[in-house]
Amino acid sequence: MNRGKFFSIFRFKCPHCHEGEFFVDRNPYHLRHAGELPERCPVCERKYEPEPGFYYGGMYVAYALAVAVFATIYTAMIVLFPKAPLWLDATLVIAAIVLLAPWMYALSKTIWANLFFSYKGVALTEKERAYAAARAAAAARH
Repeated sequence: MNRGKFFSIFRFKCPHCHEGEFFVDRNPYHLRHAGELPERCPVCERKYEPEPGFYYGGMYVAYALAVAVFATIYTAMIVLFPKAPLWLDATLVIAAIVLLAPWMYALSKTIWANLFFSYKGVALTEKERAYAAARAAAAARH
């Protein structure tokens, strides 16, 4: 069932099938396992990392999220509390970015994955089945 990219992103679900969990631990504030991905989706069994270093691009997404948080909080402070001292504005921005950092990190990885992986459903496609069979045959020969 295709629930859409936003569902996959904000619920930390597999970008391929939108059903399996994307992270080992779906709570980004459990820092021991923050950002850890299983090798494959537990539901559709598709790989999460097509190549080493794939998620380095997520840093750009995390940067954009941090800028959005900064701009939102700073603008809100200027509009709602125009006479507040600058140190208070800076303190609120820094505190928000530090507190939201684990969530933004997890969100940036799911956004990055959903930019490059398309929805395929739970069942493997014919091409994926042929590739898996060829991979299993090659492993059996070695």
